[in-house]
Amino acid sequence: MSISANSWSRRLSHIARIVGPILIMTGSLPEPDYISQILGKRPRDIFIIANADAHREASMLKRRFPDVRIALHRNTNAKAVLVAPDTVWVSSTDFGKTTQIESAVGLHSRRVFERTRESFFNKLWAEASEVA
Repeated sequence: MSISANSWSRRLSHIARIVGPILIMTGSLPEPDYISQILGKRPRDIFIIANADAHREASMLKRRFPDVRIALHRNTNAKAVLVAPDTVWVSSTDFGKTTQIESAVGLHSRRVFERTRESFFNKLWAEASEVA
């Protein structure tokens, strides 16, 4: 379990070495500049689902990182990051910077990754509208 503020950067510090996809589910996209520092290390093969209320921030990130795929869902408030091939982070905080003390649990299992991607992420992605 990870307990701290502003730890997405630490959890994904090895992002440049990840070969497979990174799948992000978040309600909002707080602090786009902070998120950009993370995504800038490897701005490809990343998929983000955010709540439709995050349209402005999603559009800003899409302009900065045209190869990052971002979709907006009207009902999502999920807070999870899937890192191929075998890591799933479930968090109390949205993907971005926060000043609050937050917690996250990292599950390291290929089976959990695949099941979460197939039964949850892909379902939400199919219901969402992709940002062009």
